[in-house]
Amino acid sequence: MDDRFLPRWLVATFAAIFVSAVLSVAAWAVELPYFAFSAGPVGDAIDAIEVSSDRLEVYPPKGELFYLTVSLQEVNVYEALAAGVDPTVDLVPVSLIRGPDESEEDFRRRGLEAMDTAKENAIAVALDRVGMEGAVESDGVRVVELLEGAPSAAALQLDDIIRAVDGRQVVLADDLREALADNVPGDRVVLTVERDGDVFDVEVELFASDDHPDRALIGILAQTVNPRFPIEIETGNIGGPSAGMMYSLAIIDLLTPGDLTRGRVVAGTGTIDRSGKVGPIGGVRQKAVAAEAAGAEYMLVPADNFEEAQSAPTDDLILVPVSTIDDALAFFEGLADD
Repeated sequence: MDDRFLPRWLVATFAAIFVSAVLSVAAWAVELPYFAFSAGPVGDAIDAIEVSSDRLEVYPPKGELFYLTVSLQEVNVYEALAAGVDPTVDLVPVSLIRGPDESEEDFRRRGLEAMDTAKENAIAVALDRVGMEGAVESDGVRVVELLEGAPSAAALQLDDIIRAVDGRQVVLADDLREALADNVPGDRVVLTVERDGDVFDVEVELFASDDHPDRALIGILAQTVNPRFPIEIETGNIGGPSAGMMYSLAIIDLLTPGDLTRGRVVAGTGTIDRSGKVGPIGGVRQKAVAAEAAGAEYMLVPADNFEEAQSAPTDDLILVPVSTIDDALAFFEGLADD
């Protein structure tokens, strides 16, 4: 046998090792179409509130109200395998989180815009609950996009300012949704519109939402113009609407004598609309893990997320389902002093 040649089995072994090494490197480099949801930072909702009006008296609470976040990370093969055996991490298809043509920057901007709307609603709802209806002001609601196929596109233009719906004043963008709550697709409503300094009424037909066929829409994307509040919420770079309920509760706590939490540590999550309805959020299992790790005794959870939240790997955390801000306030009223 010529010792210049290696045995075939050894060549095959070297080849297999080489191929495995190449595939391993490739597996690290290739991202799968999934996000890993893991527990994110926990924030103090009270600390985020700044009362900017001298007319408002503030009552610092003894307890704590935490808002919850999740961390999203695109994963490769190895990270997906690690997530699969970690009960505190969930894999979610990217298509459920980010649009097919949406860039990372557009995704981030959309999250920040959702947070802006959440803050507007949180402040307005809280002020309503403490008897300060009408304390929120703006210069109306601007049309920033006309949805293709909507009948209203023939009557409205970009940058129109909507002042009222059927005579009902709109101050915040989400007031439009509330103003149409009793309407159905096909109904006609009268919008009071300002365009180039002129104010006039225009009648438009409402159409159906793709996601909720029974919900009536004008067919626009809208943005509040110069909202003015006696309160500000500092959110930094946090995006998304899921802290809305907790911000609203924090404002109510600060502006109401006594202590909403009775000295306890309460965490929570949930969107809030202009009427005070609490909506579902993503990553509720991870938020439950974060809440317990932060020392929360209770966690307020949107009723639509309650079943999922119960599957979170927690030990002593008490989950409280809520559908509205008033449900959350009723829970606090039932708490015993710590």
